[in-house]
Amino acid sequence: MSERPDLSKIIPVTPADQPAPDGIARRAMLQTLLGGVGAGLALPSIVEAQHPVQHHLASATGLEQAQKKAAVAAYKAEFFDAHQLKTLELLAEAIVPGSTTAKVAPFLDQLLAVESAQNQRAFLGALGRFDMAAIEKHGKAWKALTAAEQDAILQEASTAEPGKSKLRDAFQNLKGWIAGAYYSSEPGMRELGWTGNVFHTELPGCNHPGGHSA
Repeated sequence: MSERPDLSKIIPVTPADQPAPDGIARRAMLQTLLGGVGAGLALPSIVEAQHPVQHHLASATGLEQAQKKAAVAAYKAEFFDAHQLKTLELLAEAIVPGSTTAKVAPFLDQLLAVESAQNQRAFLGALGRFDMAAIEKHGKAWKALTAAEQDAILQEASTAEPGKSKLRDAFQNLKGWIAGAYYSSEPGMRELGWTGNVFHTELPGCNHPGGHSA
């Protein structure tokens, strides 16, 4: 697992005595961060340059709209069915802790609803691969596994040789979507050093066991 990227050299610092309205400050931060992502600079170890989530990360306005829709209390999925949405929620939380609070699953539902048919099929295939692994190993779907059982499968997926394991390929696909969604959310941006008005010149180290990416 790799550590969180160091954004201190590419994200400008706004002095704390020059606060900006929260919405404007957040949008400016998002545009700066995502500008680096689009160029393959800001989050190369978290989101691969050719991952389809990059198309969405290029639009701060589009992300804000999707995040606003995903934040409603009684969210109704537009792309996933109920089983898929719950499976994704649990997978996202296991891969990037904090994803549930950040509404990563409903946010990705918004993004996938407007994705190409090819990328939609690839995502659903990757999601289904984890359900299949859960059934093969434990005789039950992913959402019925214990945390320890989920962690064991994720460990296998993240350490398998790339290109030679369908489970590893599924993990890489989902990890890119989940990490992109999380780090473009407010909780994810705060984890990268945004306080609402300012960026810190030094970012905290990754506190999650094993980090966030393979």
